[in-house]
Amino acid sequence: MSKILTTNKYFVVTFILAIILGGMTYGNLPGVEPAAPVLVVDGETFNFADYGTVTHEQVAIFNYLTTLFDQPTGDWDGWYIEPQYYGLFHYVLAFMAYSLAMYYETTPGYRTDYYSDVSSGLIEKFNTSYADYGEDSIEYMEWMYASLYLNWTEYYYPDAVNPDADDIYTGGFRGPANIMWTAHYALMELLHERNFNSAIYNDEIDYYMEDWNMSMTTDGFGNPQEGGIWETGMIPCEPYEVWTQCTCVPIYMTELYDNMYGTDYMPIWDFGLDFMNTVMQDQNGLFVDGYFVQEPIGTWFTQPTEGPQQQFPGNRLSPYRSDGKFRSRGYGVAWTLAFLEYTQPEETITDYPVFIENYGKELSGTQMYMVESMYDTGRFGTFDYLASLFTLALAKQRGDFSTRDRIANFMFEPYNKVWSADGREMHYDTSSATAFLQTSVAYAELWANTPTTMVDLADARPAAFWDYPYISAADDENVWVYRAEWDPVKEGFVLSIQVDTAATLTFSNFDSAPSAYSGGVVLSALTAAGMDYTLDLAPGTYHLVIK
Repeated sequence: MSKILTTNKYFVVTFILAIILGGMTYGNLPGVEPAAPVLVVDGETFNFADYGTVTHEQVAIFNYLTTLFDQPTGDWDGWYIEPQYYGLFHYVLAFMAYSLAMYYETTPGYRTDYYSDVSSGLIEKFNTSYADYGEDSIEYMEWMYASLYLNWTEYYYPDAVNPDADDIYTGGFRGPANIMWTAHYALMELLHERNFNSAIYNDEIDYYMEDWNMSMTTDGFGNPQEGGIWETGMIPCEPYEVWTQCTCVPIYMTELYDNMYGTDYMPIWDFGLDFMNTVMQDQNGLFVDGYFVQEPIGTWFTQPTEGPQQQFPGNRLSPYRSDGKFRSRGYGVAWTLAFLEYTQPEETITDYPVFIENYGKELSGTQMYMVESMYDTGRFGTFDYLASLFTLALAKQRGDFSTRDRIANFMFEPYNKVWSADGREMHYDTSSATAFLQTSVAYAELWANTPTTMVDLADARPAAFWDYPYISAADDENVWVYRAEWDPVKEGFVLSIQVDTAATLTFSNFDSAPSAYSGGVVLSALTAAGMDYTLDLAPGTYHLVIK
């Protein structure tokens, strides 16, 4: 993408130093898995290992992340953002939202405001405009700051500099051709609706879905056109270039949208998927990084001084070679393979081992990382870190836990775990490399180790889900919820919870007065509270079935 996202030398040196020193000095132990008993209640056997589980450390990480939202929407205390990271920061928010969606899905019966407020808070921060928040806005950091030298805050297609009356307006922060903002924003909203059924984002979600439909099926003026406005079946991330990693996000969102609302928008992406799978391929059959739909705007691009010249339109050439090889990016391949596995599993299944072979960098039997470019593997920088981050999710999704664990060892072991004084919060101290990584390393643990994947999240919940019993309110600051799930077949609510001080849970959607069973016997009957029921728990650890 733009120059802002180039490798930071300080980051490279300090990160590698942290890896070396961290491996020698820090003793970070894995998170504690809650016990998984087998309980028999009214003749039904409940094996707790069959239900989604988050660890004690993962709950502590979530508690830490909630502190980042105990501030006004336009404030960024604790995010450690600096201008050299402006072009990356909106990705921190988007992928935090996806990792949290996996976390929420793991305990789907626990849906208090404590969860939903963080989800909506992420969306609000992602949507901050320059008009309201100035240089503290995502609009400034992701769009206007880059345009100080690129000069494309507002633009038309195909002539962005001197448009005539027949050119199509596609610019602006929320314009259709800033897909790396619009797609993430819309998907964050749709995942919120999938998790919490709030209906507050429906109008905006519908707007973006219809906008993409128009962009992919017409010339922009209402006339049918194969490949859409940009004749690639894809949408640019910047005025002049399309990427598989950016366009796979609206494709994924369309799958989920169709699944949730019974629509049939997915065919609008047929041309684009074919374009990705045929045109945007390197010599190994992996996705290349970028295809120019026109010559770049601004002064940042220059033709190679030797070898083949960049063609417009055409795949971007590698900056590390002079033989006409296309540009490669490990983070882009990992991201695309992960997001498109639901849509085209055979492509991801086939490409995954080729990707690991070409982009994996071996360190030891227990550690490895992924590189940005298979043509330039002798360094480590920002994009190598991103390639490793996205491969965590991809490897988990593919069931390749050996690779997942080796990358996780590389990414997490250099950093000491810091617990709050009350023992409720935990984060990784990344200051030895850069404090900017603190939030992303935290959510990366959820991204890598929760049992939910992006493939799982692309399915809609069953219609009956919203009638299942669930925890609608709780003394969240006093509890650790490891399992919370209604079993519709056995008609029991499975709950594993640690209570620090006396706490009350409120359950909604029970049709009649339920009781909580512990070890097969009644621990307590729940108390009616209007249409709901409450359960009071003294301090302790509980594995309950509520029927």
